[in-house]
Amino acid sequence: EECALERALDSMCAEWTTIEFELAPHRGTFILRGLDEILETLDEHIVKTQSMKASPYIAAFKTRIEKFEKLLQIVSQCLDEWQQVQKTWMYLEPIFGSKDILRQMPREGKQFEAVDTVWKSTMKECCDNSNVLEMSGREHLVRTFAECNRVLDKIQKGLNDYLETKRLAFPRFYFLSNDELLEILSQTKNVAAVQPHLSKCFD
Repeated sequence: EECALERALDSMCAEWTTIEFELAPHRGTFILRGLDEILETLDEHIVKTQSMKASPYIAAFKTRIEKFEKLLQIVSQCLDEWQQVQKTWMYLEPIFGSKDILRQMPREGKQFEAVDTVWKSTMKECCDNSNVLEMSGREHLVRTFAECNRVLDKIQKGLNDYLETKRLAFPRFYFLSNDELLEILSQTKNVAAVQPHLSKCFD
């Protein structure tokens, strides 16, 4: 029984040596894609290690299994934070790529620039070493992404407040979605791009 448990642990460890991130090029950097299988394996292995810990035959390699379980938990937290950063970064990146928006929201622009720098350097590192366990089994990366998410939340709040001031100044902007209003505000000099949205305000 003890040998079977140890073989199961060896098998899980061996599997992670071959699990790599799939990256896709995106606006001069990379994004993660196809995470479903990785997350499925991760959940399955966390459940397995927890049930193994409850076995009376685990004593000989209890420390090893606990260490492995802790590593999987770190990977899980890291991927949760990472996916959230990616989702928000992908939404905000084209917005703060606009000089018009940067001029109107300089503080949030600087905050986004800091997150953008972290994102690009992390994705470059991931491109150089795409092994999931090695890349995301680091507690400092969990903390880094958690901080990025905190800053991105502040940026989104600032963005919503900014859009509200524009709507209060010109109530017909309430007829537009946030994305439509942002398109107008980020292309103030491009009349052709703005025209279709403005017509909605006066229907």
